[in-house]
Amino acid sequence: MRELSAAAREHFTHPRHVGRLDADLPGVATVRVEVPTSGEILQLQLRRDERGVIADARFKAYGCGWLIACGSLLTERIIGLTLAEAGQFRHHEWVERLAVPPEKLHCAVLAETALQAALNSLTPHPSPAGESV
Repeated sequence: MRELSAAAREHFTHPRHVGRLDADLPGVATVRVEVPTSGEILQLQLRRDERGVIADARFKAYGCGWLIACGSLLTERIIGLTLAEAGQFRHHEWVERLAVPPEKLHCAVLAETALQAALNSLTPHPSPAGESV
């Protein structure tokens, strides 16, 4: 495995926002994504406030240093953003900021996948026409 870049090493050594949020609180989404072939898992929790802003985020990663660094950078970057703003992030940002090597690209993609799944569960979806809410 290629050695971690300086930026990735910083996030690996001092990860931001590790842990968990109370999943029973309103506005909290919890998602878990994984790579079955490698066993790597990223759990992401987001808490949306009443204005649609990501008020808090937590992650847990089970895998290599690159995955931990991607999870840390993800949470650091999205707190304080609206759901729409956070939805604009793509894995390319993690690749560039952390200098993720090609063989570890799946770690950045896993972070993006977790983010999109969490945002999707926090975004109100209109009910089909004709159904009462």
